[in-house]
Amino acid sequence: MNSNLTTKVLRLLEALFSAKEEVDLKDLSEMTDIPKSTVHRILTSLEEEGWVLQDPKSRRYRIGTKLLVFANDWRLRQELVIQSDLPMRKLVEQTGETTVLAISDGEVARCIHIVESPKAIKFSFSVGGELPIYAGAMGKVLLAYCRDTFREWVLSQTLKPFTPNTLVDSVRLREELAKVRKRGYSVSIEEIDPGGTAIGAPILSPRGELIAGLILSGPKQKFEDTVEPLAKIVIQAAAEISQNIS
Repeated sequence: MNSNLTTKVLRLLEALFSAKEEVDLKDLSEMTDIPKSTVHRILTSLEEEGWVLQDPKSRRYRIGTKLLVFANDWRLRQELVIQSDLPMRKLVEQTGETTVLAISDGEVARCIHIVESPKAIKFSFSVGGELPIYAGAMGKVLLAYCRDTFREWVLSQTLKPFTPNTLVDSVRLREELAKVRKRGYSVSIEEIDPGGTAIGAPILSPRGELIAGLILSGPKQKFEDTVEPLAKIVIQAAAEISQNIS
């Protein structure tokens, strides 16, 4: 899509968002100063993808539910980041290690907020970056608390190992996920990166539905013999975030 067309699409969407009711083709053309033929062509494409809707009787246009859901998801993610920032920073202060917030995004876990360790030696993550949905502390906590149908679908796939420690056998992984739910946290020891260890806990809605996952990640030697004490701190941070967004 060239920049000129992109500008026109954005102007049309802005006009539809600002309109208090459905808008016809002529009004949209006048509001955006875009020729009616171009407006019609763009709206036809947007309608095919579900971004806008046209009333079959009035032939007027309005914002589609797909765009509203997308905008609402974005707002929810932003609110989640805002409400999780302080508990995550306290977690880093207490442990000295990096903490990551991620959500389930299709077939991957998507990082949406990171508070890094002040130490020089640490494992790096990026906002928007992907983590496996079935491996590591983040993947296992998200998979353990997700909907049963999605979990079973993931377990039915051929899972790729990242290290010799990655659980890819569906029977063993299902047993591990049951342990995660029972104790309330996940542990990963060199499942994705050699030398790396992480502890994860779920962020849940008041109804117990999965919202996101929180992990504390660092070098294996830092976590040796301290998993349970660190797990309690991670669970407390996740619980605080859950309370903030309830």
